[in-house]
Amino acid sequence: MSLLPMADAVSDEKVKQESKRIIAEKQLVGAANNTKWNKLISEVREFPEKPCYRTKVVNGYISGWENEWYYHLPFPLLCVEWIDIELSESILSLVKGIGFEFEVTGSIIRIWGYLPKCYKGFGEEYT
Repeated sequence: MSLLPMADAVSDEKVKQESKRIIAEKQLVGAANNTKWNKLISEVREFPEKPCYRTKVVNGYISGWENEWYYHLPFPLLCVEWIDIELSESILSLVKGIGFEFEVTGSIIRIWGYLPKCYKGFGEEYT
C-alpha cells in the first residue's frame, strides 16, 4: 500500500461532490477510472526522469506544466477531464498498455478522463 496519494485521494469532500455535479451537468461519460489512473501514476513515479504534464479539470481549470507526480496532481483524479503528458516511447507504451483513450500530437500525448473529447489547447507544446 502506497503512502503517497493515489487517484481517489480526497482532501476536501466538497471538491469531489462539486466535480460529480459538474460531470452530471455536462453529461460527461467516464473514459478512465481509478484503476487506470493509479497504474499510470504508480509507474510514472518509478521513472528516473518524470515527464512534464498539465491537466484540465471538469470545472475548466487548466494547470501549468510541471513534472511533480507525487502531490501536485489534481486529486481526486475523478475531476480530470484530460491530462497532457510529454511524449516518450515509455509513456506511449505505458498508456497503450493501460488501455486509456488517448491521442498524440507533436510531442504531447493527451489522455481523456471523460468523453466527449475536449480538444482545448491540444497541440500546444509544453514550456
